[in-house]
Formats: sequence, structure tokens, C-alpha cells
Amino acid sequence: MGLKSKPDFKFPMHDTHLHKSLRNLKVACVLALIAPVCLYVCHNAPRKAKYKTFYSQYDPMDAFERMMNGGYLSSCPPGSGGKK
Repeated sequence: MGLKSKPDFKFPMHDTHLHKSLRNLKVACVLALIAPVCLYVCHNAPRKAKYKTFYSQYDPMDAFERMMNGGYLSSCPPGSGGKK
């Protein structure tokens, strides 16, 4: 019988599942921290800016006059007119 040499490299089976699980946990934690920041920057901040610009130029009396003249208010029929 001839002597066969053993292979020098063995696949590291020890703790393979543990390392994969820890890697998945790290990725999940990073994504859980990044996702709310992306949501705030891409959705909430532009929305807040739009509200800010809208309400900085908003005139409630002008809107009321338009609704009154358009006949949208049952208590103020069209043509009743307000004081100007």
C-alpha cells in the first residue's frame, strides 16, 4: 500500500453557522439604522419644506372668499358677498 499524503487544507466547518448568523445580524442592524434616516431625508424633509412654503404664503380669508364665491358653503350662498 502506498502512503497518501493528507491534504493540507481543510474547509473550516467550525462555527460556520455562527459566523453567517452574526454577519446577517450586523447587516440587519445597519439597515435598521439607515432606513429611517433615508426615509426622513427622502420623504419627510421635502414634505415639511412643502408645507412650510405653502403656509408661509397661505391667506385663509382669500381661501374663504373663493369658497364663498364658488358656492361651496351652504351658509354663504353665491352672490351674498363679503365686505371688501
